Amino acid sequence: MRANLLGRSIIRSVSMTAGEGLSAGSFVAHETLRDSQDEMIRDGMDVLAAGGFLLAAAPTGIGKTAAALAAAIETARSSAEPPVVMFLTGRQSQHRIVVETVRKINDRLEPGVPKVRLVDLIGQQGMCINEIRSEHPALFSRLCVEKRGSRTCRPWIADSELIRPRVLEDPLHVDELVAMCKQPDEGAQHGICPWKVAREAASSADVVVADYNHVFVEAIRDSSLPAMGLGLEDMLLVVDEAHNLPDRIRKGFERRIRMKDVRNARIEIEEHRERTESGMVTLDEEEVGAKVAEVTRLKRSEAAMRRLLEELPKWFAEIDEELASSRTDDQRVSMTSFLGRVSSILSEDIEHAVEIGGLVKLLQTIRVEVDVDAEEIEEETACTRLAILLNTCMQNHDSPAFALVHDKLGGEEHRLTTHLLDPGVVSGDLLGESRGAILMSGTLFPPQMYYDLLQVPKNRVSIVKEYTSHFLAERRPVLIAKDVTSRYADRGEENTARIRKHIHAVLRKTPGHVAVFAPSYALLEQIVIEDEQWTGRKLLRERPRASKEEMDRMVDKLHQLRRSKDKALLAGVLGGKLAEGVDYPENILDAVICIGLPLPPPSARQDALKDYYEDRFGSVRAWRYAGSQPAVNRLMQAVGRPIRKAADRALVVLLEKRLLQRGFKICMPEGMHAVETVDSERTERHAERFFERHPKPAKFTE
Repeated sequence: MRANLLGRSIIRSVSMTAGEGLSAGSFVAHETLRDSQDEMIRDGMDVLAAGGFLLAAAPTGIGKTAAALAAAIETARSSAEPPVVMFLTGRQSQHRIVVETVRKINDRLEPGVPKVRLVDLIGQQGMCINEIRSEHPALFSRLCVEKRGSRTCRPWIADSELIRPRVLEDPLHVDELVAMCKQPDEGAQHGICPWKVAREAASSADVVVADYNHVFVEAIRDSSLPAMGLGLEDMLLVVDEAHNLPDRIRKGFERRIRMKDVRNARIEIEEHRERTESGMVTLDEEEVGAKVAEVTRLKRSEAAMRRLLEELPKWFAEIDEELASSRTDDQRVSMTSFLGRVSSILSEDIEHAVEIGGLVKLLQTIRVEVDVDAEEIEEETACTRLAILLNTCMQNHDSPAFALVHDKLGGEEHRLTTHLLDPGVVSGDLLGESRGAILMSGTLFPPQMYYDLLQVPKNRVSIVKEYTSHFLAERRPVLIAKDVTSRYADRGEENTARIRKHIHAVLRKTPGHVAVFAPSYALLEQIVIEDEQWTGRKLLRERPRASKEEMDRMVDKLHQLRRSKDKALLAGVLGGKLAEGVDYPENILDAVICIGLPLPPPSARQDALKDYYEDRFGSVRAWRYAGSQPAVNRLMQAVGRPIRKAADRALVVLLEKRLLQRGFKICMPEGMHAVETVDSERTERHAERFFERHPKPAKFTE
């Protein structure tokens, strides 16, 4: 176990006696606590009572969800002004786990202790009971806004006051909440909007389960939290799978535009202007005057957009020469230079000049009709995309934490993308506004790195710790092959043949399903898909842009094949949905094989990130934080897939010799006890011995 002392603000936590003298509190879900689970509860209570932060690298199987809830609820209930525990997770499967855990907590409460009240909240469309719920997501969003604004959505206008106490009476899964609200009631013949009910009940709950976006994405936070009657100062945060948080924050600032978007934005303005003009015939004289001014602004903006369409390609041609000589397929460009060129184009026609800020405001007001028969419906209008990118550049052009990158889509169409390099510029202030937080993950490793990247406030107490799980070494042995790699310079037929031999060795000795993950779809195709020697196994492969429903069907197929005593080979990519976004219950995977290291490819964005980290953390940590550690953590995500409970067992094989080098070895969790395997024959013997000791998957009674 590791503990870090980061300046005066960090509680030192060095042994299993952390929190000695404290009880684990009244809100535990299990009668018997595992050592690491008990320790995490005590650490959480220690740090939250002081208004601080726990960053917990807590491996699967120690019960971290129950530990975090126990510490947070105990702290909240002990406060003079109890905060709401906001449990944030990016996976809907985790919502169910949280609800079940709170139900167990309630079942074990002493007489007279009020039950824990919980609200489970997902996206609007996922909770909708109106007929528009089955529409395309982009169309649904617009229709929902229109129906609420015009008060034509009957579930939305129904009074939710009577049903709120029933929602809070016992913890409900979101589907149970939806079913309850869907039932016709007196005064609500068409049901009551579950999304509205959940948001209105949130401020009266002890625990709210929701997506990260409700706190860490500005546009959603600014609309969601006021509707819940909550502010960050009213919350204790629990961030599940917190290793994903930096990238989730970055993604919120990643915006792309192409010349196609500029062209479509001009068309949208024109359509909006024509609709405005056609609607003027029914207005009185005073209203017409206001509309005339609006139409004038729209015409001026149309002219400005035409100038952008004519002149921006000239700017792209200028910077295209530098892209041709770049060692990567993209290049970083100055936000200031881009804004300067746009401003110059917008103002060059004095009679129809438009300020860039005024254009952004106008673009945000444009509304367009959606063609429901269109093959593709964009999530956002072109005007919205252009407005957000321009606004991001205007607000952050002088910040080293942001980068603007130019590339050519498909080698032809120019594209600009904004990138947030430092998620801490967002998360640091938000964490500072909260009453405290637990950030946890099985791959929050090293927790020190996430403390740095998220800019956890240093003026408040924190515990930064890696917890251990003693059952993993026995029930999840890890083999690292010394004779294979995905390093580009070492690829070739011989290396591929050796990788396949290791995979075949595991398949021969594994009694059930095996998952294999590669760094890219290209390598997956080359090494796995093109090799047909899968010893009679059913091949289930991940494809680019596959939906969550397709992934869930694959997991269902694994269970079907187990029942029929057939074996499968599940093939996916590291960092993809099968390797990170899917749960594999009931010990359905017997073994996991990871090929190579998913290091980020060279790019302008990656160079900008490394340069930024060098300025902040120095060259050694910059290399680790920008490249090697994220790659290893993606491996660890895949490695954790088969082990979801303490009783699970699985063999893990890592086909990458670089993991034995010091630069990558230090990136591995301290609690991982890996064994070297020199060739495929040694791998086969290890696999044979493991499955002789553990021939059957864990049995589940829940």
